[in-house]
Amino acid sequence: MEARRALKRAPVDGEAIYRKTEKGKLEVAERTAGLEGHARRLLIMIDGQRGHEELSVYVRAGEFESTLARLLTERFVEQVGTEEIDPNRIARAPAANDPVVFAGIKIQAMAEIRTHMRGRLASLGEMLVEEINACPDALALREKLRTLEEQLAKLLGAEQAVALARRIGAELTRLFP
Repeated sequence: MEARRALKRAPVDGEAIYRKTEKGKLEVAERTAGLEGHARRLLIMIDGQRGHEELSVYVRAGEFESTLARLLTERFVEQVGTEEIDPNRIARAPAANDPVVFAGIKIQAMAEIRTHMRGRLASLGEMLVEEINACPDALALREKLRTLEEQLAKLLGAEQAVALARRIGAELTRLFP
């Protein structure tokens, strides 16, 4: 059933701008369709001005394309025509898309893990540092943080692991005009 459903999903254009349809506006106002939290959050943020990169930070890494495709397929959103896009809009994207900024975030993440995992946990910390260092871009690191958070929770405790992942994640999703 899920495979058939995925085949019928509308294609997502990475260059397009999307806006809410009347059905989407009604869903935001009345919550009648029962959308999951991440789908609802994305629907709320779609405004006819935000681009693909800017919207992608509002859902977990790896969920954006499928969530947007679902919103398109179920007609909560539609593509805006190029003539309707505000020519004065300032496109925003995650600052971490810049390779220099991304390198700094990776260094920060690796330093924090080393700080938290000293002593007998140092060798495990170095394994996690290697995984972070292997991430080629911000999206890959966002995805890696999801799995590292689980490992760190076992080693450091849930509270510290979540705080660390959120600090790094906040830097990865910080938007820049």
